[in-house]
Amino acid sequence: MRKYEFYQLDVFTDTRFAGNPLAVFPESEGLSSEEMQSIAMEMNLSETVFVLPSDKAVRRLRIFTPRQELPLAGHPVVGTWNLLAHLGIVDNPANGRIQIEQEVRLGVLPVEIEFADNVPMVVTMTQGEFDPGPIVDDEGVLNDLASSLSLELDELACTRALPVQVVSTGIRSLAVPVVSLTALGRIRVNTSALSDIYLEPGAVGCFAFTFETFEEGSAVHARFFAPADAILEDPATGSAAGSLSGYLINHGALDPGSFTIEQGDFMGRPSRIYATIDGGKGNVERVRIGGRSVIVAKGEIYLD
Repeated sequence: MRKYEFYQLDVFTDTRFAGNPLAVFPESEGLSSEEMQSIAMEMNLSETVFVLPSDKAVRRLRIFTPRQELPLAGHPVVGTWNLLAHLGIVDNPANGRIQIEQEVRLGVLPVEIEFADNVPMVVTMTQGEFDPGPIVDDEGVLNDLASSLSLELDELACTRALPVQVVSTGIRSLAVPVVSLTALGRIRVNTSALSDIYLEPGAVGCFAFTFETFEEGSAVHARFFAPADAILEDPATGSAAGSLSGYLINHGALDPGSFTIEQGDFMGRPSRIYATIDGGKGNVERVRIGGRSVIVAKGEIYLD
């Protein structure tokens, strides 16, 4: 019988039982792709990470939802490197900050880890190149989209300046502006209808957002729905947050620089995602997403 140690963390928070849960297997050599997928289904979290050696970077990360492997994802990267730093996989730097490289399916990307009092605090990942995809402007599709979210069409705040759009920094998501926090909180998803809408242009989920927030210092509040991957709602979605951040800067809705995205509050799991965007309107150069994590549990899984 084989056994593999795993940890569970809450990511994009410093409070246990908030943020987005994540399972990480820090030593995954010997597991097949099929076994990794089966374990991810068994863990039944939005993502599970399997850490492997790499000849290109400090470690290689394979990231699985309960249904598929992903090329990149935000909260798995942030949580995994917080854990690996706790486990001593990376050196604690004298100046409190270190940059390393990780290998994911998308390629080799940098990660920055900030320490305080020898404890890893904030992990920031650089995501892939911002890709503004197709705009959804067909009135019939927009009507169906609103209906799939249990909203009226006029509760979508889409305009020519800020449209419903497929955007990506490695994983495609559908950015959907909503008029208010009240409307965002009323969303109830028709899973099959919404899945059909976002899957058609190749997105993995719908990221609905509003500029009204719970906290004064935040830029937007967002909710992510990916029912086709058995994720009815995700408490914190770093990949979609990166894509949304690029979208907001690309359309001139926010100035480049750093800002906070709220997520998870309507699920009782408040999450705060830190975005830093270089470039400007029509020219997004680099997208970085960061946050805090806290270790919640440790265990073992057994395989024949």
